[in-house]
Amino acid sequence: MGRSAAALIAAIVLAVGLSACGGGDTASSGGPALVMARVKDAVVLDPSHATDGLSLNTTSEVLQNLVTFRPGTFDIVGDAAMRWSSGAGGKVWTFELRPHLVFSDGTPLDARAVKFNFDRWRLQTNPAHGNFAYSYYADDFGGFPGAIADVQAPNATRVVITLARPLGPFLRDIAEPSFGIGSPTAITADPKAFELKPVGSGAYAVAEWQRDDHITLVANPHFPGPKPAFPTVIIRDIPDQATSVLSIEKGDIDMLTDPRPDDAKTLASQAGLRVAEQPSNNVSYLAMDVEKKPFGDLRVRQAVAYAIDAAAMAKNLYSAGAVVADNWTPPGMLGENPSVKAYPHDPAKARALLAAAGFPNGITTTLSYSTAPRPYLPEPQRVAETLQAELREAGIIVTLQPAEWGVFLDKIKHGQHDMCLIGWSGDNGDPDNFFYPLLDQDSAHTDGTAQNYSFWRDAAFHRLMLAGQTTVDDTQRKLVYRQANAMVHDQVPAIPLVHTSVPVVLKATLKGFIPSPNTTYHFNLIHGS
Repeated sequence: MGRSAAALIAAIVLAVGLSACGGGDTASSGGPALVMARVKDAVVLDPSHATDGLSLNTTSEVLQNLVTFRPGTFDIVGDAAMRWSSGAGGKVWTFELRPHLVFSDGTPLDARAVKFNFDRWRLQTNPAHGNFAYSYYADDFGGFPGAIADVQAPNATRVVITLARPLGPFLRDIAEPSFGIGSPTAITADPKAFELKPVGSGAYAVAEWQRDDHITLVANPHFPGPKPAFPTVIIRDIPDQATSVLSIEKGDIDMLTDPRPDDAKTLASQAGLRVAEQPSNNVSYLAMDVEKKPFGDLRVRQAVAYAIDAAAMAKNLYSAGAVVADNWTPPGMLGENPSVKAYPHDPAKARALLAAAGFPNGITTTLSYSTAPRPYLPEPQRVAETLQAELREAGIIVTLQPAEWGVFLDKIKHGQHDMCLIGWSGDNGDPDNFFYPLLDQDSAHTDGTAQNYSFWRDAAFHRLMLAGQTTVDDTQRKLVYRQANAMVHDQVPAIPLVHTSVPVVLKATLKGFIPSPNTTYHFNLIHGS
């Protein structure tokens, strides 16, 4: 064991003894602790297996990618790679790594380590692939091995990735947190342990994870960037929102994510606190399983759309930054279609459509949803109850089926729902990231890893997705995704509801926080006044 690795382990041992104490306290690791609270815990900390923001927002602090997003934007900048180039019409990508990079366990982050990670994700025959689900890889790259045909490490600092076809969003895809580079030594030693304590080369390392209580991060001494002002970060799980609001009012925590809209307004007016708005880059939506009757009938899906009053929902159940989701993609994204508008609230039209579909007396169904607030769904219970009331007015009788976040995800990934209330925070600023993982046939898995919760499989839509992926010309891609927005509206496999900004409450003394559209936090940039 190297001296630097031993020093890190000593720091972690000290941090493990740290209680989840109040914000601004001095941690035993040698400096103040930054304490952030959120309403739910992570699911898994191996980013290649994770699909939820609660997990990925944590791992993005721990692992570096080849490339990443400039904080506050979706501009691509170097991370482990310092420069890159493409050739062969966009099919061959060469990355030059920063020299002397080291994981927090002291092992080198070199080209062989990068190749190990990519081969682990893409090759089902690779021993490190195991029986884990790699949903993001499958959805971004079209299965295994999918679009990434080959990865080579000709020397210690050069990685060459060959694609089976040009891929327009390739750089944005590999900048997503799911493709953080982990230590091959740690993964090979115990891949299940890596799910609890991933080993990366980011600004922080995981010292401790007590499920449903807190995650403790400590500064990684091997990180090549600036030393974080807060050597310890504690991410607390406070499911009761009233308790979390009281905690930040008392100063026991420094940051609070995903507050209820009313709470955010109240806290913004209090001395010593401020509210930052992360840019709108999300969609809340209602998915209908088209493989289950009666949702295979377009008229039934349209009836559900006409029954919903999205404008009232955006006004009454969200913060001031919310707008009705006319398009599937957020406002301003490439491919926005100005001619596509949300279905107007028209219960009479909904009842007529149901009658035409053979249901003059309406239908009965179920709506599954998670009780955990999310950035795109700050008050899930109220939204679910509102939907239930609106659908009842149109003759659609809905039984609500609430569930804890992890249980809910497992249920809908296995298609064990009629309708589900869910949403998506964009990963990379590209329209492909909203359409392909959520609505393409390649994401309608039957093995419990689905992200297309409508299980809609449309060959014409799939051809559109491939056309958008295989061109690097944004003028052409804009036309593709305009057509995709129109097709989703007309075929209604799912109903977009609201796009919204995301509030984060902070102590006014904290500086350096950059609101980012993918809801990452960049703890290493935060400092006191």
